Amino acid sequence: MFPGQGAQSVGMCSEVVNDVPAAKALFDEASEILGYDLLEVCKEGPKEKLDSTVVSQPAIFVASMAAVEKLKQDAGAEAVDEATCAMGLSLGEYSALCFAGALSFADGVKITKARGEAMQAASDAVDSGMVSVIGLQSDKVKELCEVASEKSGEKVQIANFLCKGNYAVSGASAACDTLAEIAKPEFKARMTVKLAVAGAFHTGK
Repeated sequence: MFPGQGAQSVGMCSEVVNDVPAAKALFDEASEILGYDLLEVCKEGPKEKLDSTVVSQPAIFVASMAAVEKLKQDAGAEAVDEATCAMGLSLGEYSALCFAGALSFADGVKITKARGEAMQAASDAVDSGMVSVIGLQSDKVKELCEVASEKSGEKVQIANFLCKGNYAVSGASAACDTLAEIAKPEFKARMTVKLAVAGAFHTGK
C-alpha cells in the first residue's frame, strides 16, 4: 500500500539513503531527471517547498520506491516477490504501478513531475484546499459540508471516503476554514486536519 500527497515531511528518507545504497541511487536518478537535488529538499526542506505540489508528488513517489528498496534489503527480495497485489491512494497509484512492474522508475518520476506541474498550475488558479474530518459518519460529513458551504458562500464537498469515520473534503479555502471551525463544536467531530496539499484535489474545483 502506497501513500498519496500529504504524507511528505521534512527529513523523510534521511536515514534510508544512508542505510540502503539502492535507495540513494533512486534519488540520484530522480534528481537527474528533475533537474534539482530532490534528496536535499526531502531532507532539508524548506517545508513550503516540499509541500508544493510540483515537488511533493515526485518526492513521495521516489520515497515510496526507496522504502521498497529498504524492504528488499531488510527482508529479502522474496518478501517483495510474495506480494500478490499493490495499491495506492491517489498519487500512490503510480508507486503501486511501478512496484508491480507496469511502470518503470524513470517513467514514474517523469509522470509525477508532469502531474505535479499540472496540478500546481490548477491549484494556483483557485484558492482551495482539503480537510480530513475524523469521527463522523458520511451523512453527517455531507451535512457539515452543506452548512459550511452555506455559511461561507463557497463550495466544499466530500472528496475521499477513506474509511468509516474518516473522510477528506475538498473545496474553496474559505469553505474549508469554516468547516474546520464548526466541525467540533456544532457537529461533534473528533477532530479535523488541514491537509498539506495545494488545492481541492479529487473534485472538479
